[in-house]
Amino acid sequence: MAPLTSSLASLLYSLKCSSRSLVREAVRNAWGRRFVYPALVAHERSPAALARYRTRRAARIGVPLGGDGTALPRVTSGAALLTKAELRRDPAALVRPRGPGSWIRTTISTSGTSGSPLTVVQSLGNLVREEGFVVRQLHWIGWRPGQRRAWIRGDIVCPDRPKDGRYWCRDWVGNMLMMSSYHLSNATIGAYVDALERFDPVVIHAYPSSVAALAAWLNAAGRSYGGRALRGVMTSSETLEPAVRAAVQKAFGVRVFDWYGQAERVAAIGTCEAGRYHVLTDYGDVALLELDGRDDGACELVGTSLNNAAMPLVRYRTGDTVIPDGTPCPCGRVFPTIQAVIGRQEPVVTLPDGRLVARLDRIFQGHDRHLVEGQVRYLGDGAFVLRVVTAPGFSAADERALVDKFLLRVPGAQVRVERVDAIPRGPNGKFQFFAIERASVRAGAKS
Repeated sequence: MAPLTSSLASLLYSLKCSSRSLVREAVRNAWGRRFVYPALVAHERSPAALARYRTRRAARIGVPLGGDGTALPRVTSGAALLTKAELRRDPAALVRPRGPGSWIRTTISTSGTSGSPLTVVQSLGNLVREEGFVVRQLHWIGWRPGQRRAWIRGDIVCPDRPKDGRYWCRDWVGNMLMMSSYHLSNATIGAYVDALERFDPVVIHAYPSSVAALAAWLNAAGRSYGGRALRGVMTSSETLEPAVRAAVQKAFGVRVFDWYGQAERVAAIGTCEAGRYHVLTDYGDVALLELDGRDDGACELVGTSLNNAAMPLVRYRTGDTVIPDGTPCPCGRVFPTIQAVIGRQEPVVTLPDGRLVARLDRIFQGHDRHLVEGQVRYLGDGAFVLRVVTAPGFSAADERALVDKFLLRVPGAQVRVERVDAIPRGPNGKFQFFAIERASVRAGAKS
């Protein structure tokens, strides 16, 4: 069969993205905008209204509350808390029987940056409510439904090597320009910037590492982003370092709105127009776990779901740390504030052809039955090893699936799977998900 022409390939990717968006719009997005978002706006500036909302949600889900939502209570290390290890060991024990609000449900698998697969069951209502919270964050930025957005994250949106140099496609239903984060390189960034300026989105959604590459290119060239409609850049899924925030704001001339969440859906943090981080206590009931031996005041987030009736996690240790604040915000919202979200430092690798590679956690998603944990190791010269600790039942077909998923994101690379008994830990008992042996590395971070 003859290879597809570039125009036809781009059309097919656009149709695929638009079809997915149409399903999400019908099942989730339209309901979140119509019913969830107005309720969220109604209480964000009223302590009494927030307390009433939280009480209703906790009763609906059947979970306890730890305050009125305007402050973050503290818990000590001796408190009874649910851990990731317990969730990973027996997720079925935490799933509730189907009932009102949770008849329709879906299962998601994620490895995050830990490399250890995790399975979470979500109700359809949880998906709808998630959309409502995202819409509110977009309204804080200045976006309104129907306006243009650009997306530079971990989606496969173009062929491995598009001949016409288009590393993106269109989502016509969502009015979005879907751009590949896997093809960014010194040679292609100029084309990305040109495409963004032509499309002129109101919001750019991106991994911090992806938009940092664009900002570095613009700043080095002495250029400023030329789009006129842009109101903000929304980052998520990786830790946003202050230097990256400053570089992006200089290059694009708008504020960066950082968003924090996790697959377990127990806590969310959003950035307001004043540039402050707010813990969204209408999303989850959040407390701070004081950590021994920390001299920076950092605390771990502990959350209880207020949205997921299928698998409501209670007093769950997220493993993510923040620097508390608690001072009122000039934006007038009553959600408690924090100074920063702290994450693990991870590298961004520059391949021999100039491509920038980061955030490869999706490779291990969906393999939780036969995979204990996994690590991506870069050997240099475009060669990678996927180190895996396996459970009974892991097969050669699973190995091929991991390689295929990797090559979708890093086409042309050399990659093999190596089964190991254990992945060495550091002094903190954790291992680095994306490890480097020899490489050209640019500073980067992940949560």
